[in-house]
Amino acid sequence: MYRFLHLVFALGALHLLLLVGLEVQRLVGLRREIALAASRVAQLELRNQQLSEELQMAADPAYREGLVRQMGYVHKDELLRRWPQR
Repeated sequence: MYRFLHLVFALGALHLLLLVGLEVQRLVGLRREIALAASRVAQLELRNQQLSEELQMAADPAYREGLVRQMGYVHKDELLRRWPQR
């Protein structure tokens, strides 16, 4: 009878050890995902800041003219005509 109880106890302890191992593995995976998400958030915040700065610069007519010339729509010796807003 005691052998059977020892076997049940050993199997229960082994099962508990397996469950603890699985939970530790899950915890490590979740921490890795959290770190990746935090890194992605930092990247997106930086990109958002860059886009906000670019949007502020786009309000400057000289900046827009520079972009148009850089893209090749207007050459150095050409005059850029700005049409009034309606």
